[in-house]
Amino acid sequence: MKIPTRVFRALMTCALLGMCAACGVGRNMVIQSPETRIRAASAVAAENNSPIGVPAEMKADYQSRLEKYLYGENGFQQGKELTIRYRFIQYDPGSQFGRWFSGGLGNMGEGSLTIESKFYDSTGKELATIQTEGRIGSGFLGGSYGEALDKAAEKVAEFAKTNFR
Repeated sequence: MKIPTRVFRALMTCALLGMCAACGVGRNMVIQSPETRIRAASAVAAENNSPIGVPAEMKADYQSRLEKYLYGENGFQQGKELTIRYRFIQYDPGSQFGRWFSGGLGNMGEGSLTIESKFYDSTGKELATIQTEGRIGSGFLGGSYGEALDKAAEKVAEFAKTNFR
């Protein structure tokens, strides 16, 4: 049975797009859930003494992505009603070549990071603690680690908006 040219081209296009898409995922683990509910219109986020070595440009990239999600559509204004202090507690860059070579099959070359975020009210009282994991498993030419950072930032901001906005 011969596959029509149009169908073949459509299938090849889908396959190429699938290879180009980076596969980043993120998830939160709540360590201390909010006992006190506050409604904050403003928030600020800053790194707080990470115990592991993470490249400075990666830290700056994460901060930028977190602010994008915090202050974006339906988000917070810049201010100190809610303070988020985060620190990187696990970082594995993985292997971009391994991710490319495996094509996203299995865990070869997978990179990951874990970020602990603590949420405080304007008086400094701790409200909640979460750990957020970001992973990159595949993508065009091995995928960009930025996908793991982006997913982690999105999850932290999502938690802040859900619980304190």
